[in-house]
Amino acid sequence: MYNSPDPRQPNPHQPPAPPAYFQPNPAPSYPPASAVVQPTRTPAEARARAAAIALFAATGMILLAALTKSWFTAGSSGGVGLLGLEKCRGAICESATWFDIKRIPSQIPIFATVAVIAALGAVAFLIHTGVMLMQGRTESIKLKWVSQLLGLTSFGMVAFVFSLSIGDWSRGLSVGWSTFVGIGGLIAASVVTATMVRPLTAKS
Repeated sequence: MYNSPDPRQPNPHQPPAPPAYFQPNPAPSYPPASAVVQPTRTPAEARARAAAIALFAATGMILLAALTKSWFTAGSSGGVGLLGLEKCRGAICESATWFDIKRIPSQIPIFATVAVIAALGAVAFLIHTGVMLMQGRTESIKLKWVSQLLGLTSFGMVAFVFSLSIGDWSRGLSVGWSTFVGIGGLIAASVVTATMVRPLTAKS
């Protein structure tokens, strides 16, 4: 008669179970992935960024006008700028500063020098202002210096244009594109500083 093995007794024909340290590790569990939230700008940060971009554009216009010699043109062969005169014959161009030219009214090089120095200073402070706006550090903006340098640049540029628009030097000259770019950049920088930057610095 066949006797079935007692289930409570170990089966001598079944291999022993491996030790616990040989048991396979359970699958690791990871926390559920959270949705990535895109950072949103506050209204003040958005206004500061817009003001910085506008200032950078105006600064580029001022710098371009200060370094070019197309404030006045003399036909197609020459140009006049804050840095002096340029005369071209074909592909060959000759340049001269205002201090290299003899028998010239003294106010012309004076106004040109004032405009160039003030414009470069204004460009430096405008770039600094734009960077501070981008970084949200409105308390570090030197608004007083920006306003004073913009005013001095405006005086130098307008006086330079006026001094070349009257007298014997105005003969054969016509206003060039650098004049409009320079004056337009100054107006844009002044408007942005007064209407967009100043309110942001007042809240800091």
